[in-house]
Amino acid sequence: MFAISTVWNVWRHKTAQSMVEELRDLGFDRLELSFGLPSKMVADISLMVEEGSIAVGSLHNYCPAPILRDGQTLSHTILPLSNTDEEERKWAVRQTMRTIETAHSLGASAVVLHMGKVLIRPTSPRLMMLVENGEVNSGRSDRLRSKLRKRRESKKEPYLEQAAKSLGDLAPYAVELGIKLGIENRYYPEEIPSLDEIGQLIEWTDSPAVGYWHDMGHAAVKENIGWDSHLEYLERYGEKLIGMHIHDVILTRDHRAPLQGDLDFRPLGEYMKKEGVLKVVEVHPIATAEELKNGLAFLRRLIGEVWSEPEASNKISIG
Repeated sequence: MFAISTVWNVWRHKTAQSMVEELRDLGFDRLELSFGLPSKMVADISLMVEEGSIAVGSLHNYCPAPILRDGQTLSHTILPLSNTDEEERKWAVRQTMRTIETAHSLGASAVVLHMGKVLIRPTSPRLMMLVENGEVNSGRSDRLRSKLRKRRESKKEPYLEQAAKSLGDLAPYAVELGIKLGIENRYYPEEIPSLDEIGQLIEWTDSPAVGYWHDMGHAAVKENIGWDSHLEYLERYGEKLIGMHIHDVILTRDHRAPLQGDLDFRPLGEYMKKEGVLKVVEVHPIATAEELKNGLAFLRRLIGEVWSEPEASNKISIG
């Protein structure tokens, strides 16, 4: 059963009811509640869950929108769980616990976590620009990757330790409420975790609540910029897989509807078929409703999902 993230359409809706109705019209009856969703919308979705008109499988931390300190504005970079300021890290942990509580109250099974980043001068945007210009194997790209790897490696320890400490604080609460915590692979190389760090964080936490959340687009972008192999993420951590964010990619531009990029979904199908793995289509507003409908039909065929297909003029082949 495929879910869809509310990130696609929340920005253009004033009410949860109209937002959910649009998503149901696409063929989805399960949601992932996206980062920063207003508390009023979350409360209204809770009523819809109680009525049985929609289900929620996962929440993307922070959800509902976190309580901010003075001077803070809502963005994906606020409240990193890797913060070296201990007071700020603890505040991030408390806000994540609020997401875990909300997931439990909605009958969801998982929370997707961003673990923070290594605070160094961001150079990956330059690398991505070179890749977009056809220079993935150029000398300039090679030098930039090498410098970035060395700089990140030399500065990572305090941030990685704080990320691990945050997971250690969160895991017992997640176990108590029956919620899985999915460590998501990230888009920029400066972010936590790296490919190796996923395993380190899971091992250090040593909790049944903590596992891996695979973002297809992020992994594909890492491969496209010459950083990591896409499939190695799943080969190494497939046994710890909690869920997947599903979207298509063109070089470094991700969060497109399936079939609207260059990603080969065929080797990913076996992981999508794994029992208990949450499957969330996470696309940005650039995707059209028709692209999403076609993408969903393609994904269902890919994994052999049986469903009642509405009449449609466009038939999708996976061949």
